[in-house]
Amino acid sequence: MKMKHLFLIPVLYLSSDIIFSQVVREEEILLPSGISLEYGIGSFAVTDEYISKEKYSGVLPYYGISWTKPHQNYVYHLSINYRYSSEIKNNNVSADVHQFTLNQGFSYTLPRFMMFDKEAYVYLGPMAEIFFYFNKQNIAVSGFDYTQSYAMLISGGITSQLFYRLFDKLNIEGTLDFSILSLGFRMVDEEETDESPVKFLTLISANNVVFALGPRYFLMDNLSIKAAYLFHFTRIDSWEPLLSASDNVVFALTYGF
Repeated sequence: MKMKHLFLIPVLYLSSDIIFSQVVREEEILLPSGISLEYGIGSFAVTDEYISKEKYSGVLPYYGISWTKPHQNYVYHLSINYRYSSEIKNNNVSADVHQFTLNQGFSYTLPRFMMFDKEAYVYLGPMAEIFFYFNKQNIAVSGFDYTQSYAMLISGGITSQLFYRLFDKLNIEGTLDFSILSLGFRMVDEEETDESPVKFLTLISANNVVFALGPRYFLMDNLSIKAAYLFHFTRIDSWEPLLSASDNVVFALTYGF
């Protein structure tokens, strides 16, 4: 009887290793880890009432780098993206627009479910984010004028990811990030108002939402490419309203190590 127990110990140990390695492999396929380089292009529109009630629009390129690392109980995300263009226009008036985002989040897996007879996986967790916006009109002025505007949000919110295996090396991936509570900063005219340039903002007064959806193809186990539609929406109402939105097609190259 003792010999049988001694024999079962290495068998159970080997079996647990096989099961664990299968889980890790599945996770690596569905949730690619490593560093990603991203580039995108798309339309952008903004109404910044500190400068003007008119809408400015144009093409705003997208540059990004991100890091994803699965751990035993969660997945860590870190991303930086930057957008800039000097050709955001309203008729003959152009503006330099800068946008910068630093996002960090932790995602936890939810129970998998079936979608069109295939398994889908959802990750959900908290995030912290810094968003910065700067707008400068390209016009000649004498003295002070409303030609520059900036806003910043330091936010806490929710990050979520969806992974759906379409074929053996092809996945469909979706992400949705949105802010819930923010510390907001906004340029104000100190000569005209005593309004504070710093406020705490909720969902009612400020939103920063990013949605992306697209396919990812694995060239190798540790190398993949992705094309996605990305929508970014920002609204700040506590001061002179700021409303911006962009549609982008973004391409990413991910290397895992």
